[in-house]
Amino acid sequence: MLANFFSKSKPVNFIVLFALFLSYFSFSLFSKEVSFETAKELIGFIAVFGVFNFVITKNKLTFDNSFAFLFLILLIGFFPDVIHIDKTFFACLIILLFSRKVYNLQSPKNTFYKLFDGGLWLGVSFLIEPYTALFGVLFYISIYLHQRFTYQTLLIPLLGYGCVIFLFFTYCFWYDKTEIFNQLFNWNLSYNIDFYTDIKYVLSFVFIGILVFYSLILKTPKALSVLNNFRKSWILTFVYLLISSVVVLLIPHKTGTELLLLFFPIAIILANGFELFQKKWISDVLLLLFFACSILANVL
Repeated sequence: MLANFFSKSKPVNFIVLFALFLSYFSFSLFSKEVSFETAKELIGFIAVFGVFNFVITKNKLTFDNSFAFLFLILLIGFFPDVIHIDKTFFACLIILLFSRKVYNLQSPKNTFYKLFDGGLWLGVSFLIEPYTALFGVLFYISIYLHQRFTYQTLLIPLLGYGCVIFLFFTYCFWYDKTEIFNQLFNWNLSYNIDFYTDIKYVLSFVFIGILVFYSLILKTPKALSVLNNFRKSWILTFVYLLISSVVVLLIPHKTGTELLLLFFPIAIILANGFELFQKKWISDVLLLLFFACSILANVL
């Protein structure tokens, strides 16, 4: 029943999904005061949903269904700490905008513009959260898969990236704040996972990790067996997941918001895995289990 309902992208689906998000959002308010910040959080996540939906539909990262959107909201339900507006949230949103260019390179139109724009977005996210520069690897893998390496495709993203860095350096130099600029390159490659050692995080990671693993096992052979754009997009999504995992580990000041970086590829992977279940009752059971575990994670 649930699987059938979300198996098509219809306006009523998004109304139900937004109502589900509002339920999680309201639940998160019990642990904090309602203020102007609350309105900012709601608007911020509406923006995230809009960009996310555009990325997956424009680039056909899933079939014509609402599973990816559903899993994104369920993941937020698992980790309500992500519902917070800070600098990491803006870095995650910009990386999502950057991912539009990563996947959209499959289209031959305006290639140089996309390359420059992608470098520009990555440069902005670097100023907010320096470790997101690692997503440059994802961009060049996309260039390799969808285009071809030439001096233009190699240099144009660096030009867009460099423009942002140069403008910020000029600002810091003019106002004698070069120490702020230098801190962007002061990387500490050690990581601290104490924030995630809480029992609710550990159990949630294990449960989601098992589902992601089985989704990859189910979908990867089928995706790689056909030479088409989805095959390349699937490779990019897997690399996206790996890079996001590294960036989340390296971010020094963990608040939970950084997990949004992981939610984007995980939602796409889970959606593609669920599409392969021939018996809908299996999907229904797993969706109900996913929802029940997200509620349980909040009461632990």
